[in-house]
Amino acid sequence: MHYQQEEQFRYQILAMQRAGNRELTVQLKELDLTPSQAEVLTVLNERSMLTLKEIGQHLICETGSPSRLVNTLVKNGLVEGKTDEQDKRARRYRLSNQGRQKCTAVKQIEDRLYKHIQSIYTEEELNIMNQLFTKYIEQTDFHSVFRKRSLHEGDPDSGEL
Repeated sequence: MHYQQEEQFRYQILAMQRAGNRELTVQLKELDLTPSQAEVLTVLNERSMLTLKEIGQHLICETGSPSRLVNTLVKNGLVEGKTDEQDKRARRYRLSNQGRQKCTAVKQIEDRLYKHIQSIYTEEELNIMNQLFTKYIEQTDFHSVFRKRSLHEGDPDSGEL
């Protein structure tokens, strides 16, 4: 069996992801952040006082526990940890003032990236691609992350924890 279309599809997604990540990495370097660190900041900006497990449930960049990522951000003064009042074994994390400032700068970089995407594709093309990719993502573990992060438009459970 030949899977020429499927192989092309797979490699085009991989190439787009790598190209986009490379571009984002270059732009985030001026903030001394990696794309994964920027995603953690974004998650904590959207939802404060999360445990490591909860942060991990909202990340696309990383599977498993984001402890190393969060520890680096704490060490760099961008994230603050606090012992959970209900469960003294757990820690909850939020952005520090410096972290909120970095998050604003990350948003500006993301806005530039999104404008670049808009310069390539029409709204209709983006809508079609998003529908097609959603169809695939719904068959994976990432679907729950998209639901938690409200990344699927019109999803009835978007944003619910």
